[in-house]
Amino acid sequence: DGEELGYQGTILLAGSVRGDEFFGWTSLPNGADPSFSGSREDAYEGPERGAVAMNLPELDLPFIRPMMEYGVSSIPEQPGAVVVRNATIWTMGPQGRMENADLLIQNGEVVEVGTNLDAPRGSVEIDGTGKHVTPGLIDPHIHSGVSSVNESGFAIVPEVRMGDVVTHNNVWMYRQLAGGLTTAMIKHGSANPIGGENVIVKMRWGALPDEIAMDTDTRTVKFALGENPKRRQNRYPDTRMGTQEIIRDHFLAARDYERDWRSWEENQEGIPPRRDMRMEAILDILNQELLISSHGYRADEFLALVRLAEEFDFRVQTLQHGIEAYKIAPELAQSGVAAVVWSDWGGFKMEAYDATAYNARVMMEAGVTTSLHSDNSEIASRMNWEAGKLLRTGLTEQQALSTVTIQSARAIAIDDRVGSLEPGKDGDFVVWNGNPLSQFTRPEQTWLDGRRYFSIDEDMELRERIKDERSRLIQAVLSSQTGNGPRAGGE
Repeated sequence: DGEELGYQGTILLAGSVRGDEFFGWTSLPNGADPSFSGSREDAYEGPERGAVAMNLPELDLPFIRPMMEYGVSSIPEQPGAVVVRNATIWTMGPQGRMENADLLIQNGEVVEVGTNLDAPRGSVEIDGTGKHVTPGLIDPHIHSGVSSVNESGFAIVPEVRMGDVVTHNNVWMYRQLAGGLTTAMIKHGSANPIGGENVIVKMRWGALPDEIAMDTDTRTVKFALGENPKRRQNRYPDTRMGTQEIIRDHFLAARDYERDWRSWEENQEGIPPRRDMRMEAILDILNQELLISSHGYRADEFLALVRLAEEFDFRVQTLQHGIEAYKIAPELAQSGVAAVVWSDWGGFKMEAYDATAYNARVMMEAGVTTSLHSDNSEIASRMNWEAGKLLRTGLTEQQALSTVTIQSARAIAIDDRVGSLEPGKDGDFVVWNGNPLSQFTRPEQTWLDGRRYFSIDEDMELRERIKDERSRLIQAVLSSQTGNGPRAGGE
């Protein structure tokens, strides 16, 4: 009972015992949660016991989606028009970076970037004085927001789809929005030489899973080279050369499958071939309808996959991670293969040992479409920092920011929709309180499709709401155990 300490309600102590020391945190009725520590003075001689919640009351809490912290009651409204005034606008398109410029969004699409723009009556106006505006940031490689990542039962599984396991109760989506991220590609894991089909998503916090996927014709599939796909016990392949060969075998099998169907369709004799979703997915790969996005580290394996694709007369879309991509930059440029890399990761395992922080710069100078990625939920919430790191390699500010905007969009073939602030593209933009490449800068607003999905002011209100709801929930549980305190509906 908190009365002895001057509180109305019940106090919860949650902690751990180590020897004669007791330490942990306290939940006070006012919502505060200070930590505590103490030492045993007398031995406890009573029976062992534990707290069991009984007869939990029903609380009058708002309906939000997802039903967790930072959930919202509905997706944001889309104003007919939004105009940002007098900002430094990084268009990441032909107009470059513009000072004291305006951005006009109508019906969820970019209409114009310029100075002294005319906006429709009733437009939502944002004062951009002293602020910077960029396209929404893009991460071509994350694994959060799905209920499963690897289908490792078979080595070759392009028929499975990450879009089938997208979840909406992923708090990292909200955190990534708060970092200016608006678009990402959720990838299948790296347990398979040919993995499943990836899904490109918009960070539409509060939407249902099927509303999160980006409406695009672009399809990509995960390949994996190196250590990961060969280290599955009791499953072929066990070597790097086996990985290359099983991919080739399935390419050949898919062409055989295609010939069998073509032959049956021409003569209609006998029963038709058995429908094989795996072979049909591989045919989509060979016909450049399902674009390869391959995990890997070493230059020799990447080059072998590029050459294998050329043998079958198609092109690899992106090589991901690419620790040694700088070694084959001219070959990648000649083959039209994009590279999606880290800013400065390396050395965390043997195949990632030969890394350089100049990887992105070397490839950009060779003419390779080069993007950064996170492969990490937390890093995805601060991709502007990753881009900022590239400044130390000698890239210009616009070159650096391009690695998380327009070049990211090109790398995964969605640059017709996002990546720059150009007329006709999606109204995805971020308002920053300073230069977006600075580690001291914060996003103040994040907009997708002309809707404001994140506001730093609303975020502060949500934090207070969460603190209040948490306190009410704890008090409800404690009162149900002790029989004291308020019941459901405040009775």
